[in-house]
Amino acid sequence: MTPIDPSAQLAALIRSQVQSLRKSAGRSTQKTTQRQSDLPQKDIASLIASRVSIIDPDDPQRERKAFKVFLESVLIAELGDTLANDPAFYTMVEAVQQQMESDPELAKAIRSATKLLLPPTEN
Repeated sequence: MTPIDPSAQLAALIRSQVQSLRKSAGRSTQKTTQRQSDLPQKDIASLIASRVSIIDPDDPQRERKAFKVFLESVLIAELGDTLANDPAFYTMVEAVQQQMESDPELAKAIRSATKLLLPPTEN
């Protein structure tokens, strides 16, 4: 049996929560601007990999920053790239990440996903 990629599980969870919020808010799922989720998944993965690769390997917050890149990318892909210009979006991402990290099971999934996001460090 093939193991399930924790980052894919987290992305699916985030996407389902966003869709649920849209439905409960009565919003249309159609956007006038192109969403990143309309792009192939490979392009989103490449964007995440590119952004994660520039995090300093010696940064003590490296894992947290890598997951934040992932979280931002998934949310922008689902909600539209215009959010990247809204400072409140980054405040919200920080709050969401803190909430996720406070849940023991999600924190474990985040650590697993982070291992997939980050290239191995050379010691």
